[in-house]
Amino acid sequence: MLTMRNDEKYAEDDDEDTLSIVSSSEFSPSSSLSPLRSYLRSVLLPIVQRESHYVANIQKRFRSPWWDKYFVYTSALGTHTFFIILLPALFFFGFNVEGITNHEMGFGLLMIMGGGVYSSSFIKDLVCSPRPLAPPVTRLTLGNHHLEYGFPSTHSANSVSIALFFWGYIHTFLDPSQTTIYWLSTVLLALYAFSIVGGRIYTAMHSFVDCIFGVLLGGFVWWSVTDQFGGLGLGRRLHDWVVCAASGLPYPGPNSALNSYTLIDTILSLRVFSYTLSPPLILSFVFLLIINQHPQPIDDCPCFEDAVATGAVVYGALLGSWVTTYFHLDNLVQKVGGPRPQLGSGWQILNHSSHLTSSPNTTTGETWTFLSPQPFIYTTPLFILVSVAKLVLGVGIIFIWRLLAKSVLSFLLPPIFRLVAKGVGFVRRTLGLRWLGMPNRRFYLPATEYAGPVPGLGLGFGVQGRDGGEEEEGDEGMGGQRSRPMSVPSMIDLPSTLRVSVEKQGGIGSAPYAYTSPYAALNGGSGSGLRRVNGDGDDGKDEGAGNVNDENRKEDGENGRKFRHYDADVLTKVIVYAGMAILSTEVSPLVFELLGWGVHVMPPLDAVVVQ
Repeated sequence: MLTMRNDEKYAEDDDEDTLSIVSSSEFSPSSSLSPLRSYLRSVLLPIVQRESHYVANIQKRFRSPWWDKYFVYTSALGTHTFFIILLPALFFFGFNVEGITNHEMGFGLLMIMGGGVYSSSFIKDLVCSPRPLAPPVTRLTLGNHHLEYGFPSTHSANSVSIALFFWGYIHTFLDPSQTTIYWLSTVLLALYAFSIVGGRIYTAMHSFVDCIFGVLLGGFVWWSVTDQFGGLGLGRRLHDWVVCAASGLPYPGPNSALNSYTLIDTILSLRVFSYTLSPPLILSFVFLLIINQHPQPIDDCPCFEDAVATGAVVYGALLGSWVTTYFHLDNLVQKVGGPRPQLGSGWQILNHSSHLTSSPNTTTGETWTFLSPQPFIYTTPLFILVSVAKLVLGVGIIFIWRLLAKSVLSFLLPPIFRLVAKGVGFVRRTLGLRWLGMPNRRFYLPATEYAGPVPGLGLGFGVQGRDGGEEEEGDEGMGGQRSRPMSVPSMIDLPSTLRVSVEKQGGIGSAPYAYTSPYAALNGGSGSGLRRVNGDGDDGKDEGAGNVNDENRKEDGENGRKFRHYDADVLTKVIVYAGMAILSTEVSPLVFELLGWGVHVMPPLDAVVVQ
């Protein structure tokens, strides 16, 4: 039973481990929020409480085992893990449909995903609105999304923006009055969006207001990123600017392929943006700035990690385009006889004359003649084998990079951070600049407060205390950490396990953990520690893959701080995910050409096709 009394949640249970009063930052006024953030939160909290009962009534009326499985598993189609697999495929297989290339479509989808995830994560941490209360709802979740705030729904934003993105191309390619494929595709995309958005209500992961705002946000992101139906075309404009600057060419003016000449074009045409090194410098500055200015949440929410990771993917893709153009890496493909059709695709080059151009994204001037493929040529064993090999190799490169880079950076970055911190401290003391210091976020332990590499690598290394001695399992480390602390997983990370959990209590906006932030003084609360609240037959053990294990979080008796993140984690995530984007968009296609497998399954944009 859950009732509201003033600003505290009460959970009644006869079990001795149950707290009679559950202090929860979700429903406590917080002095750490600005007046605007506090006002927005105060507006949303009553809505969440009221709509929690509406969602519970919907579940009581419509829940069934079949619908449980349907909405839980279709929710995976709105996660970033799904698109980590889908996005590289758009760069691994070259095609050209009505002048739309795979690179353009892949880059647009990448920008939409990045814009949707970052903007929704930013708003989540800005407002700090909880998910529907459990109880009365029962959450059905795949992964650890319940650890985040609820407003707005990232799944809803992603599904709507992506459905609109593909529908825009379908509307361009197909005539609605002459084909059933158009309407069939439209219905399928609408079903996709409805399954994701409606599923967030059915699974009690979001309230109605979360999903409504998520839908509106997704539509805005789609309109801002693409040039479909008069959109701003921000994605293509940024890509054109990066490539033109790297090539030493002026930014295209009003006669560009986009709909109109906007203020964005005026800005990108300024001289400061036209230098060859402008893109990497400006992109790095802007990206680090938005990371630094990301709102500080009340609770330890993984939204920040999601924002960093998706932002790093967009940053890496733009940086990869600059590197490829500036260093003329596309010339390597031409030197080995590429670009060539994929093995088994049925296309053959009869005439191949090429010369180099100043930009890899303009027509090459090559005269190619292709033989038209035979019917069903894309189902031949050779084509299928090469396609599978490309996916396995391409995704494998991403996984290997992620594992190696994360491990190496976790060892290298902490000493670098400590060295920089000493330099910053020296400058601050020498010049009397009291405001100068190393950036640090709440819930993130600075490298100066622990010794050795980042703990928790799972490689058998313990945390070293200040005396240099390695702590054994179960001992308290610096900042209250055990030798192998369990971090809150970010939902954009590729999870080692992805399992379904039925949650009657748990996550943000729920009652299984009576947790007061280590920064409780900022929130006006008292530090009551972390205890488990059982109920509804729960045995006290959390079977969800993403739930926090309080046995892996020991409190330091002196300062009461609990950390599951480290400052080096942020830069590690930036480098890892930016590298993943570069490998997917630039390196892997180059590897396929060098191996002789080919990238294009259809003729490129400037090819001459004969039947």
